[in-house]
Amino acid sequence: MNSFLLTIVAVQILHCSGVPSPKDALRESVIKLNEITETTNLCGITRRRVKDIYRTGKLSYNVDLTFSVKETVCSKNSGLEFDDPICHFRPRKTAEKGFCKSRVEYFAGEVIDIDVECRGLKTVDSNSESFESRENSIEVTSQSEESPPEESTNLSQQHDPR
Repeated sequence: MNSFLLTIVAVQILHCSGVPSPKDALRESVIKLNEITETTNLCGITRRRVKDIYRTGKLSYNVDLTFSVKETVCSKNSGLEFDDPICHFRPRKTAEKGFCKSRVEYFAGEVIDIDVECRGLKTVDSNSESFESRENSIEVTSQSEESPPEESTNLSQQHDPR
């Protein structure tokens, strides 16, 4: 009985520790990317990698990711999400593609900032609301007031080595 109670307490401590979920950080990054790309269709994830998750303060964490995206058949105006099952990828020859890096910053379990840099995609300039013609790389910083992501209980806490 005591070990059962200790297990419950440990799970609650980890759940409340604010360690972000890489899956949620990736989702937030792609949502932000789809807001800033010039493409008329949503981009979906083809490859992904969690580079690092590290604590930056008592209640703050950063999640560093790399991912590749490809344009789907779903329009940005469709009301669908990029990961909807009907949003399959466009044919190889016509689809826009990109390789991206992102950093998602969390404070007290909530996303407070998303930085996304991509190669291969044209984007809208977030500062002037005009179209950006650069294709090599982009960087966008945004403030988010979204609800806290689902927290993960199986991630180890890492300290920033920098």
